[in-house]
Amino acid sequence: MYNSYARKIGFSIRLSNVRRRVDGTIYQRHIVCSNQGEKGKHSKHDTLKENATTRTCCHARVQFSVSREEVWTVQKVVLEHNHYLASPNRVHKLRSHRQIQEADKLLIGAENVPFSRMDCNNLIGRERKKYLPANDSQTLLEYLKNKQLEDPAFFYAIQLDEEDGRIANFFWADGQAIMDYACFGDAVSFDTTFQSLRPFAPLLGTNHHKRTIIFGAALLYNETIESFVWLFNTFLAAMSGKHPSTIFTDQCAAMSAAIRMVLPNTRHRLCLWHMYQNAAKHLSQVIKDHPKFLADFKKCVYEESSVASFDKMWSDLLEKYELKDNSWLSNLYELRAHWAAVFRDSFTADMTTTQRSEGMNNVFKKRFRRKLCLSELLEECENCAIHLRENELDDDHKSRYSSPVTYIPGLPMLKTAAESYTRNIYSDFEDEFKKQFFVSCELLQSEGTTMTYQVIPMKFQDEATVVFNSEDMTIMCSCRKYECTGMYYDVN
Repeated sequence: MYNSYARKIGFSIRLSNVRRRVDGTIYQRHIVCSNQGEKGKHSKHDTLKENATTRTCCHARVQFSVSREEVWTVQKVVLEHNHYLASPNRVHKLRSHRQIQEADKLLIGAENVPFSRMDCNNLIGRERKKYLPANDSQTLLEYLKNKQLEDPAFFYAIQLDEEDGRIANFFWADGQAIMDYACFGDAVSFDTTFQSLRPFAPLLGTNHHKRTIIFGAALLYNETIESFVWLFNTFLAAMSGKHPSTIFTDQCAAMSAAIRMVLPNTRHRLCLWHMYQNAAKHLSQVIKDHPKFLADFKKCVYEESSVASFDKMWSDLLEKYELKDNSWLSNLYELRAHWAAVFRDSFTADMTTTQRSEGMNNVFKKRFRRKLCLSELLEECENCAIHLRENELDDDHKSRYSSPVTYIPGLPMLKTAAESYTRNIYSDFEDEFKKQFFVSCELLQSEGTTMTYQVIPMKFQDEATVVFNSEDMTIMCSCRKYECTGMYYDVN
């Protein structure tokens, strides 16, 4: 009964104190909130890294006394909690509400399921025919209308071929994707994969747990400038005109042209993973003859001290490996503002590649059969989105109902950060916090309310220039890492 109450309110329970008579019978029992008490040390060994704790010393409980006749009487009830309570869509994540009941156990075995696999498949087939009876445009439109009835914020747009009236390009995004973009749409990863010989193009991002989220998807007729222009314009229409700060793509000329036309204020960054792949292809002989070339090449890519320093490193690289006349490297240098770390000047959500797109493409390819009608494709995409959002609920639950063990217990800054940030973001924050103990800071110049410092890691040659203005309380670092990722100077 108490567990049923806990599910409605939004907390988990567990059995706590039990007191017994000499003959072993119970005379007192406490059922408490699972956040009761404090985290203890491991009884058998020291752990390498302490796990997060869910204990908040919550006093909510029901306390019973039990007579010798086994009559249970409520002695005390505490209803107030000192922590967040779970919302209805997250309460099933709590431990006391995840138990498999005995009735469920009986059905786990295949021999106890009261229908055959064929019966199940036939039923699913009949249900699907109500919504997906045929592979044609009319069926797709009916499916989309049904989706809008379920989700009024569901958005879709179709571009028809002018000659035969068939669907050429098609974009869709559900209400949750649109809300996610409003919160996390500053950095977008965009890439195309293939389904039924047509480009399938999801637009992805990163949420507050540094997990992949879907902002929308499109099925394109081809990978031309016209198709990409239509897609980006449609995407902006779905997202109330909000332009991303940064978009990551591979080195596709048609994509680049479309981004310049539709998203002129968006910073276009090229995927470094694709760039390294192309380097291995175009410079294979150089890499074979000079094992250290790739390491020197990466130093240029990630050089962030200054543009002058980057140009010098690039010039030294070409001279060292006798590549001044290499056309591929010359073209790459012309595009340096799109990939070199020293030119980063917009928020990237800690992305440097379209790896999130590559990862999701692998997921989509496993789900998409070769012959898949459009409405079925939407259904599979929806299943992918549901899976990602379920992961987000898990992450939300861990962040809200457990607290990380801080690097310096009791330090107000870390305590506030642990309470404010998600677990993944706090972990990054703590790593950056630790690095401050391994840098030296020297005042270079003081002019009015502005002070300029030189920050040098003790064990590295890199350095950064930090400008602090006490009047408007702004801080600017030459590495610009905070503006790009939300984190400070990285000494690695």
